[in-house]
Amino acid sequence: MRKILLLVNPLFEKKNRRDLPQILNTLKQSGAQVEVQETTVNRGAGEQAKSAIGMGTGLVVVCGGDGTVFDVLQGMAGSSVPLGIIPFGTGNVLAQNLRIPNHPVAAAHWLLAAQPRTIPLGRLSYCSNGAQQSWFFAMTAGMGVHAAMMSAAVRNRKNASGRSAYFLAGIELLFNHPLEPFDLEITMTSGEVIERRVCEAIAVRVAELNMWRPGGGFDLPFLRLATVETEGDQPGSRWKLGRAAYEGLFLAAGARDRKQRASAPGRYEDVQRVVCKPIAGFVYEVPLAVQADGEVLDASCATIEMAGVDLRMLSR
Repeated sequence: MRKILLLVNPLFEKKNRRDLPQILNTLKQSGAQVEVQETTVNRGAGEQAKSAIGMGTGLVVVCGGDGTVFDVLQGMAGSSVPLGIIPFGTGNVLAQNLRIPNHPVAAAHWLLAAQPRTIPLGRLSYCSNGAQQSWFFAMTAGMGVHAAMMSAAVRNRKNASGRSAYFLAGIELLFNHPLEPFDLEITMTSGEVIERRVCEAIAVRVAELNMWRPGGGFDLPFLRLATVETEGDQPGSRWKLGRAAYEGLFLAAGARDRKQRASAPGRYEDVQRVVCKPIAGFVYEVPLAVQADGEVLDASCATIEMAGVDLRMLSR
């Protein structure tokens, strides 16, 4: 009998309490033995999944959002056991890219007819309190205002107010957050290494992030990097950042089949590796923010690259 581990984020369980019995019945109707666990605090969901796989679980299903999936994939990267998603979260970007239905019960039925798909992961490495740490990511990683926006969205209670929290946080930070410069060392797909000074850098592994189409994709063996440059040590231009966001969201600026203008406020490139680091001697008003799959990490520098490790995810 197939064993399924159903991991449920308790933050969203209350909102979807009526759906859980139907989800559980749907999975059991496939003839599987289903174990339900609530995800634990302190990023313990990855260890929960890893332990279950060691005990013979053949499928892990996450009832939660992108943050919960981020925690779980840390324990499943490189495993042959597939991961399925039932979207309970705020953004649900991974579910969007996999074309999983938004309704949780419909998503459970969808998963039963899905097949495993191999997805190459990215890796973000950084130093925190003198120790080297690294995280796998499936969607995005980067440094700058967008990472600070993730923290602001939590303050705006994204779990209660939904995607509007990200919109409100973005507007707030565009007008108020310091646009501080930092340096990049970029390894292109050709192997060429270039340096650039920017106020925003996002490395992407997906084709869609809500309304944004940056030109990434699960099947691509490289990162899609979006940046907004600065002039030397000067703060970034709010007008330039705002135009880059507008063109990315509404004018498909990152589309792979679209030639980029030399004067475009945002730059899109295919890369293998990005090193983000603060400028030596520059006094920062606030610490630089780093994120991976929307999870803000305690770091002010980061190396972002392809991990050489895959994740098996249910897809159609």
